[in-house]
Amino acid sequence: MTFYRLTARGHLPQGEVFNFTLHCQNIGGTLSGAAAAWHTAVGLLWNGVATPADSIKQCISTTIGIDASVVDALDPLTGKNDAQQTTTETLVGTNATDPLVNQDAVVVSLRTAKATKAGRGRFYLPPFSEDQTTAGLLLATPRGQVATAAQKMVQSLNGAGYIVGVFHRNTITQDNVTSVDVSNVVGTQRRRRDKIVPVRSSLTV
Repeated sequence: MTFYRLTARGHLPQGEVFNFTLHCQNIGGTLSGAAAAWHTAVGLLWNGVATPADSIKQCISTTIGIDASVVDALDPLTGKNDAQQTTTETLVGTNATDPLVNQDAVVVSLRTAKATKAGRGRFYLPPFSEDQTTAGLLLATPRGQVATAAQKMVQSLNGAGYIVGVFHRNTITQDNVTSVDVSNVVGTQRRRRDKIVPVRSSLTV
């Protein structure tokens, strides 16, 4: 297998869930090798080495965490997954402040050498705690921490031989990621909003 889809799955308050995904390539790679590399990379993203400068756990509520890292091996002809390996994770936020609503997400943008939109990707982190924002914008300190943590995560995967890229399903190819950036504007993960079961108050008139 050459291409792999890397997914981190986790929990949000009230039992909701989140996930974010990357793709990578390793011509001589294995499913177990990709799983080990992804487990290490997710741990670096969350915990860092010189926390809090290169981690995100301090930005995220204690009610939120990553529960599993999942790797799907993609068929080189169809691009569809044909094998999967799941690793249990116990990565929990350390911020005691209440989180933003579930659909609010810090967006990590991925850039490649391709100048068009086809050379861009992104993934959505879980909602940060309220004290990491002001007037709806991500503060400069957590923004830098997230960017560094994402950089280290990508570098970890690349160093293990699993090169992170923007995957193209129509051609089953990828453009390798050359940089990451994080905006101070908090994004909206609409799919998370769709998962929320509403509780309503109703009155007759």
